[in-house]
Amino acid sequence: MKQKMSARWVIASFMALLAVSTLAFAQGNQVSQSISMDGEGGYVSQNGANVAVVVGSNNQLNQDISQNAQGNYITQSGANAAAIVGNNNVVDQGVHQDASGNHIAQSGANAIAVVGDDNYVSQEVDQQAYGDEIYQTGWNSGNVYGDGNTLIQRTFAYARTNPIRVADPVQTMSNSAYIMGSYNSVAQDIAAYGIVDGRGNGPVNQSANNRIETPEMAWNNFHQGIAFMGRSGPGSEIMQTAHNELRIGPV
Repeated sequence: MKQKMSARWVIASFMALLAVSTLAFAQGNQVSQSISMDGEGGYVSQNGANVAVVVGSNNQLNQDISQNAQGNYITQSGANAAAIVGNNNVVDQGVHQDASGNHIAQSGANAIAVVGDDNYVSQEVDQQAYGDEIYQTGWNSGNVYGDGNTLIQRTFAYARTNPIRVADPVQTMSNSAYIMGSYNSVAQDIAAYGIVDGRGNGPVNQSANNRIETPEMAWNNFHQGIAFMGRSGPGSEIMQTAHNELRIGPV
């Protein structure tokens, strides 16, 4: 697979924009950032990013990227980045990608840093692709400092190949969270479906990683889950690797 994209590189680039792209709010604002892209052609490249800094309490922030493409060579890249300082804020970050073509590369990432109490954050990467060469990578990252916060991280990948060609879908998904404080809740879920139809009989490679780290040793609630489904012909390989990691207390 020659056409690969790094979600970590994408989100790192946009996190650098936080120094110059600032949205500061006082109390009780509702803010929405959305990007919608639809492309059809031979070569389709879609890149979108939302960046926000929220200072204050009782704010609602929604960041959403939606990309749809049909073509021969398709690359889709979407990233949301936010920094939240305050209490009782609600943040939703979502990257949704759908592609149909021959060579498809999808990369989606959400990153957030929260300082405060009683905040609610939801991060979701949703990718669907139908084609031959398919590479999907999704990544959520959260850093939370405070008490009574909730962080929900979800990644979903669905790849289905052309039934008359040899293809090898690759799906790589990860969630990572660092929590400092008490009475916090973190839920991480990853689901990936890789299906090679008909005479394709190609290999399917699926890998996923959930990681939570906290120095606090009491009064937190954690959940980690990974689900894979891979299907191909009798002469092919299904390679599935899953890892849940939880570190509680001083390391």
